[in-house]
Amino acid sequence: MSTDSKKIGLLMVGLLVSGLFVALGNWQLGRANDKTEALTRFTSRAQSPAVNLAEYNVRDIANAVGRSAFTNGVYRPRTTVLLDNQTLGGRIGYLVYTAYRIGLTDQHILVNRGWIAAYADPRRLPELGPEPINLTVSGRLSDPPAEGIRLRGAEIAESIDEGVWRVQRIDFLALAKLFDLEIIGSTLLLDNAIPNGFIRNWTPPGEDQARHLAYAFQWFALALAVFVISVGLFVRSKRHPHT
Repeated sequence: MSTDSKKIGLLMVGLLVSGLFVALGNWQLGRANDKTEALTRFTSRAQSPAVNLAEYNVRDIANAVGRSAFTNGVYRPRTTVLLDNQTLGGRIGYLVYTAYRIGLTDQHILVNRGWIAAYADPRRLPELGPEPINLTVSGRLSDPPAEGIRLRGAEIAESIDEGVWRVQRIDFLALAKLFDLEIIGSTLLLDNAIPNGFIRNWTPPGEDQARHLAYAFQWFALALAVFVISVGLFVRSKRHPHT
């Protein structure tokens, strides 16, 4: 391979890397935009009347995200899900979900009972206490935490105790199949006044869009740096072929 071919090859590699960084920056911008839209919807629905899920067409549940909701019914035993890698105050922990039957129907909603700290040893289960018992629950309808890049197998539930499962993301269809229950496509952020919960420091979904904008800026800055360096080295090599 000639010297000129090597120089062109290095330039192309630099341009490809720069293009990859631009694509990652655009992806972060897209996530920021999605978070902004989610926050707007969530906030705009906060003033709507509370939804009685037992009397609501749960097929339209996506249009009710952000609204207050309540229902009578019962928690289903052995259906607790720990959503992994959730932080609070710089500490790693889990969000605790349990399936709750809506009234006398066959439909269930995943109740987000709050955050609990994780032990350093992932094999050690946090103290969840007894199975929850509530005849009525109330809170706000919400999508589960947004996920980043989906890795293969992230939807797989890991059994870590009898009736307790650890997951990397909330997959409604996978959990419905696991529990053999009908589960609607939304979760309920449990009100602080309702017992059988953990730390419930709820923040509206999408409130962290600034973080994605910062990430996008970093990717674009890296793309520009790689582009400038790659082109600069190529031009310099042309001007000074023997240096």
